[in-house]
Amino acid sequence: GVSFPSLCGCAVLPVRTGFPGPAPSAGDAEDIVDEALKAFRWNILFKNFEVLGGADRALVYLTLWIQQCIAVADQFQTLEEARKSLESLATSDRIPNPGDQGFPLAALFTASTSAEEHQGVKAYLKQLRQETVVRLLPALFPEGQRNKWWFQFSK
Repeated sequence: GVSFPSLCGCAVLPVRTGFPGPAPSAGDAEDIVDEALKAFRWNILFKNFEVLGGADRALVYLTLWIQQCIAVADQFQTLEEARKSLESLATSDRIPNPGDQGFPLAALFTASTSAEEHQGVKAYLKQLRQETVVRLLPALFPEGQRNKWWFQFSK
């Protein structure tokens, strides 16, 4: 397999994005955000998920983020309201990162060992959150209408 650099135990994988951050470009190839969106349906049903490496940590983080996005978007009736709220949330500095108090996946990630690593993982996870929101919103609100299938996962 291909080896990727890692931050706090999370692989820094190529991403197809225009958002700034440390992720290398995936070009036109399928990336971890695509994989997380496709796999969400079955990953959300697992109580336990065997983490075999840094890429799995990125996938688990994105699965949790997608679930949070659906719960937030469920509070709104329109795409624009949901977009505003999710874009703001994705860029919020209040979201805990590995090593921060309240980081929900502390058991899976290692705390940063330097200020540089902390800034790097913070920028990478923000980049992943922003790109995920851009790709998730059309699935949640196809043609501007709420997608009941996706919103069943808001609970």
